[in-house]
Amino acid sequence: MTRVMRLHGRADRQQGFALLTVLLIVALVALLSSQLVFSQHLSLQRGTYMLHQSQSLAVAWGLEGWVKRGLLEDAKNNQTDHPGELWAQPLIKVPFEGGEISGQLFDLQARININNVQDSDEIKRKRWQRLLERWRELLELPNPIADTVTDWVDSDEEPLPLGTESDVYLLKQPPYRTANQPLVVLDELKMLQGFEGLTAAQWQAVQTSATALPTVTAINVNTADKTVLMALADWMTEGVAQAWLQQRQQQPADQVAVFTAFLAQQTGKTQAEIDADVPDWMLSVNSEYFLLLGEIAFGDSDQQVAAIFERTAQNKVNLVQRWLSAAPAE
Repeated sequence: MTRVMRLHGRADRQQGFALLTVLLIVALVALLSSQLVFSQHLSLQRGTYMLHQSQSLAVAWGLEGWVKRGLLEDAKNNQTDHPGELWAQPLIKVPFEGGEISGQLFDLQARININNVQDSDEIKRKRWQRLLERWRELLELPNPIADTVTDWVDSDEEPLPLGTESDVYLLKQPPYRTANQPLVVLDELKMLQGFEGLTAAQWQAVQTSATALPTVTAINVNTADKTVLMALADWMTEGVAQAWLQQRQQQPADQVAVFTAFLAQQTGKTQAEIDADVPDWMLSVNSEYFLLLGEIAFGDSDQQVAAIFERTAQNKVNLVQRWLSAAPAE
């Protein structure tokens, strides 16, 4: 009897062990299965996102091609650029199968080109430096910047009186040298002495009225904003600039002489005085450089594209720079 009970007890223990083994195997299988399902889900989601991203990029390239054709067509039809033209109108959200697209084109010669301080002509270079200082004062930036920017883009290591060369930047952490070449993007300004402590509002003002272009460019008086116009000369008051903004809405200048004649009429200065302070080579009524800001939403992808185009005198439109960003749609 005792032996029988022992046998039954041993059998019960073996059955219990077998049951635990089965349960453990089932748990492991369930864990592996859930992991496989989750991995498959992630793979499908990643594949879907990559597919939508590639399709949104294809639409972005189409948007760039459309901009190029539009700029070429505009050059054929007229010799001026102003906010009333078709290229300057925003592209409201246009739906297409699976998504929507929007964008706007901006005239970069409506802004002050920081790289103008690299002008090889000393007289012109000093003009651009003075304009840059007037612009700084209008934005209430704390420190003189013309010499600092010039030292950043010139090829030597000799600091100007109010400038900064590599010997100062090498003391920073991390250390770096001056570029000794034109700024590639406007954000490089944040690396320059005197630009580190700008507030968000000050930097926003810089971005809306300045740019960094690969060549020396004139300012388009038909598109420049009030701050840029006021930076042209010491006597350019807010009232004169505002009067021109109103004038050009009705009748944009078809040549620089129209603008300078308007200044003479508004200020009482002679044409010779106007030409001496604001020479024709600083101004234009058309533009070569344009900025595209576009957004393409397709499926799970939101694609933002920013691109700079150059329209040459030979009626060609070249892509100068492009920035892309992609994020899952909210």
